[in-house]
Amino acid sequence: MHEWANRRSRIYWYDQYALNEQGTAFARYDPDRIAGELVSVGADIVALYAANQFGVAYYPSDLWPMHPGLQGRDYFGELCTRLQASGIRVVAYINWLNSRRADWNLIPLGCEDRSRYAEQRLASWADPADPDRRVQALPGGGWRFSCPLSPQRGQVVEIAREILARYRPDGFHLDMFHGVPICVCERCRAALAPILGTKEITAAVIEAHWQEYIDWRCRESAAVIGGVSAVLRQHGVVAAHNAGVPFLPVSYGFSEEWLPHLDVMVSEAFDAFLCHPTDLNATSIVVRLARGLGIAPWLLRTSAQIHHAHWPISTAQWRLYAAAGKANGCRAFGPCGIGAYPDTTTARRMLAHVKAGFDAYMEDADLDEGARPVARVALVFSWATRRYFGSGRTNGSVAWAEEFMGWARVLMEEHLPYEIVVAERVTSAEDLAAYDLVVLPGVCHLSDGFCDAVQRYVQQGGQVLATGETSLGDERGNRRADFVLAELLGVHWQGSSTGPFAVERPVEPEPATGILQQVAAVGQVVIHSLVVDPAGSVAGVEDPLPLAAAGWPLVVEHTTGRGRTLYVAFDLGRRATLHGDEHLEALMIELVDRLLPERQVRVSGPRTVEVTVWEQADQRRTVVHLANRTVAHTLPTDQRQIREIVPVHDLVVRLRRGGNAARVSARQAEATWSCEGDELVIRVARLEAYAALVIEG
Repeated sequence: MHEWANRRSRIYWYDQYALNEQGTAFARYDPDRIAGELVSVGADIVALYAANQFGVAYYPSDLWPMHPGLQGRDYFGELCTRLQASGIRVVAYINWLNSRRADWNLIPLGCEDRSRYAEQRLASWADPADPDRRVQALPGGGWRFSCPLSPQRGQVVEIAREILARYRPDGFHLDMFHGVPICVCERCRAALAPILGTKEITAAVIEAHWQEYIDWRCRESAAVIGGVSAVLRQHGVVAAHNAGVPFLPVSYGFSEEWLPHLDVMVSEAFDAFLCHPTDLNATSIVVRLARGLGIAPWLLRTSAQIHHAHWPISTAQWRLYAAAGKANGCRAFGPCGIGAYPDTTTARRMLAHVKAGFDAYMEDADLDEGARPVARVALVFSWATRRYFGSGRTNGSVAWAEEFMGWARVLMEEHLPYEIVVAERVTSAEDLAAYDLVVLPGVCHLSDGFCDAVQRYVQQGGQVLATGETSLGDERGNRRADFVLAELLGVHWQGSSTGPFAVERPVEPEPATGILQQVAAVGQVVIHSLVVDPAGSVAGVEDPLPLAAAGWPLVVEHTTGRGRTLYVAFDLGRRATLHGDEHLEALMIELVDRLLPERQVRVSGPRTVEVTVWEQADQRRTVVHLANRTVAHTLPTDQRQIREIVPVHDLVVRLRRGGNAARVSARQAEATWSCEGDELVIRVARLEAYAALVIEG
């Protein structure tokens, strides 16, 4: 129904922030100029404010107060009409945040000063007699979340209904509902009392009843999104709410229950915020995950530097993220964050840099048509593990995400194409049959059905690499006495310990630390752990002296039917995420290669070059995407921005021939090719931000 939302497009998330008490707000409002600027950069889709970050309308609403700076002018309506007349799709954008009803405010868990969430000074134009027009003069960044149980949930539905009836936008977006903290206001206390057994909501109480709490939290969050999307579906409008990314804490509310209410997954390139556990690879991982969830990924890149709200990122950054988007099948890509100044003008440099990013993204869009990934490695994501892993911690644990990201990054840096497979969508071994290797990165909470599919996959000749607590819990968050996959993995669980140990290696013991699963091995022990000096480290860090005595099995290999498994008894990927230790990443690579029959692609070049392989069956061609993330060694940091992408010279790509290739060509690079035995060898003279190798025939 929404074919336009699922093809490569340029999207301008046109943020028009304005304070509630600001004389310059809308001082240079000119709808013809604004629409002309958005057309000039080449946008196919524009997300347009219908209400701002304070819950103040930019159109004459019957429900929410209108910003006085507009002087009665219909900002949303005038721009929507002009943009749609120019062939641009419009997404109406409202916000869960509000500055009107302090009595609806969320009170975060652990808040010691509740006066901060009481009503603040009113704006000069507020109507004190009307509860919905008691607009506060909150400062920039002084955001106030409404409680998810407050009447705000009904108001956003009615606002959506009002906007759709008046303006007929193509899409609709509710922002800032994906990051709502745990609330302990009176509404939540009353609702949770039957679930938690008390109205006194503390961290300890939530930890003791984590499964019950988080199930309730996710249901209530999805109900709000579902209420808005029900109105959108009545009007045939795309539901493009901000889902954040599933690597954020589950306590924020976003969960798998949202998916039926979304038509696209809007995610910001959240590594731009320099928050753990992100890096330059995180964008690619998020796009792959959206595809694994079966939903069109829309990728937004914060268009301004963190320390300058309205000044643009460099064109090098745009090229870098455009390359990641193209290589991974992103459907819509563009800027977000604070774009236009409060007076409605935009820095000319911002517009120029956005256009450069759009141009880079849309190059070679024909390679995207009818393409599907053909990776031979699967990395498993589990909703249940995200929800229940580390139960007993107030926000849930991010340790599962660290383990997942560690393996995702190592696969990427080893130039191994991989796809993300969602455990809850696997119903049989046939769902895994396309893969030579399936990686289970500490996916603790798995259903019997998924585990049965994995066992049959291995019996039929598949390879599985599993780590840590994989299959030690069920899909409802309950712990098991042993791994469900114990017989497959050749290990039985005995207990666990946390702390330093050493890894038995050919040359010398190597240091490690983490959560060590103590297992009895039925399969072949490939590597033992070594106990370390109980006195601890002389330096107070994590590498005390290894002793000679062998400890628990650390890596166990087992054969079942025609396939094999490797089990790693600690959170190896998490250590790679936290520290990137060379010796531990080398172990990860060794284990992958021990199982893989052969690498799908072999690359001679830096680990910072991402490689993905897609197939266009109708054109009988294979496309190898090369996305270069080799940047100056001092970058990125929170003080310096990326200004330069370092070119890669003499890159060599080798892959097995599927017959005699009729022709090999390169986009955005010069390349030569030859056949050497059963391999196709492609040499790229110089790789800038991106190149595509097209193999036809």
